[in-house]
Parts: sequence; structure tokens; C-alpha cells
Amino acid sequence: MKWKYFDRMVVFSESEEGVVSGRDSWINSVGAQGWELVSSVPLIAPNKDGIAYGTICVHRIFKRLSAAPAEA
Repeated sequence: MKWKYFDRMVVFSESEEGVVSGRDSWINSVGAQGWELVSSVPLIAPNKDGIAYGTICVHRIFKRLSAAPAEA
């Protein structure tokens, strides 16, 4: 099998409901196109002293089947 991959950084923001990404409709449309989430890595922000204090975004990697090349 051959796969296609793409990645996306998703930044969080504060809202009345808490921390949100605002990407719900986007990720559903990506799934409808056949993309599958294979990895999601949280990225932690350091404070001024270099100590991690919270997740500010995630790095997401998606894959889907690539069309197989024609055999000779």
C-alpha cells in the first residue's frame, strides 16, 4: 500500500467554554475526504523561566491511501 500524508498545526484559544481549537467542522470535512488522523502531538509552551506551563497547540498528522501506480 502507498499512503499520502499531510500535517496541520492546530492552535488553541481561550473561550467561555474553556480552551478550544475551533476546528470541529474542518476535521469532519477532512475525514469525509478519506483522511485518517494517525498522530496528534501536544506542543507545550514554556514560561519565561523555561518551565512548561500548558499546551498551546497540537501537531496532527493525517494519511489516506494513495492511488497505486500502474504496473508495467
